[in-house]
Amino acid sequence: MGTSVYRGLCTGVTHLQEERRMIDRRGLVASGIIITVLAPRSVKAQRPGKVLQVVFFSVAAGPNPLADSFRRGLKELGYSEGRDISIRYRWMAGHESQYDDVARELVQSEPDVIVTAGHPPAVAIKKATAQIPIVALAVVNPVGGGLAASISHPGGNLTGFSLEVTPETNAKMLELLHEAAPKLTRIGALWNSANPGSRFYLDAVKQAAQSQKLTLNAYDVRRAEDIDTAFRSLRGNVEGLIVFPEGLLWTYRRNIVDAAREAQLATIFGYRDATEMGALMSYGPDLVDLFRRGAAYVDKIIKGVKPAELPIQQPAKFELVINVKTATALNIGIPPTLLARADQVIE
Repeated sequence: MGTSVYRGLCTGVTHLQEERRMIDRRGLVASGIIITVLAPRSVKAQRPGKVLQVVFFSVAAGPNPLADSFRRGLKELGYSEGRDISIRYRWMAGHESQYDDVARELVQSEPDVIVTAGHPPAVAIKKATAQIPIVALAVVNPVGGGLAASISHPGGNLTGFSLEVTPETNAKMLELLHEAAPKLTRIGALWNSANPGSRFYLDAVKQAAQSQKLTLNAYDVRRAEDIDTAFRSLRGNVEGLIVFPEGLLWTYRRNIVDAAREAQLATIFGYRDATEMGALMSYGPDLVDLFRRGAAYVDKIIKGVKPAELPIQQPAKFELVINVKTATALNIGIPPTLLARADQVIE
């Protein structure tokens, strides 16, 4: 073979090898694009050295103590608003018809992490994006509600903190109210049909009421103005009241406490600060602590952990708080055994 022909063959092989390497690199780049589009994003890889953008999408009105607790949690972890993290707040305060539109708007702003407060915003955001990491706080039955594949391995782009452990936990408020005032036989329940999580509580309480042979009447509160309507309807028809731990009802807890006091109703809430405002009692997880702990999940995601790898946290402890002053005003003698089990007794 001549020298010139040999060199030509070598050159051709070299060009072919280079073309193959280019094709391989293009294939890898294309694969990378596909992975970026289909898989939940890694915040650390997305925006190194930039001010991180966090959305706080709340079912309630604000600002409020739960959002403040979340911010304190971030501060404790070393974050400073305006320096290395920016938080955009959206407060829904009962505007349930706008959840999907607001969720799409927030997703289009391409934040690094979306934090949801309450069940409806979590549902709306989950529908709007499968890529942006979501930390859902104060959700109910995340697996049954379709937010997660399982508690230990949520899958997808959502993780967070739930309000309950089992349906029996949801029914505990009825049991405690009846234990505090055994003569009560007709119980009312305030719930929000616009909140899918509220339905889980209602179903559990209905079953508990049937087993205890108690009459349960449910009153739907979807807007602030529905509170007055509900109390006009329940007046004279119930002797006690359960207020589910739901975002809209939490927002207007002061109004509900005052209306229950005026109606002389023994009332149990799912959050302790309502008892501090004058309700008879409360039973539920510490929401302030839950939102503070939620900041740690945002921190983990910012540092590269995927939501799918973070188990959904369930409450480790439920607080029972009893207001003895309110009990006295209602002429209710709380059994000493129940007072002994309370985490706090307000004198």
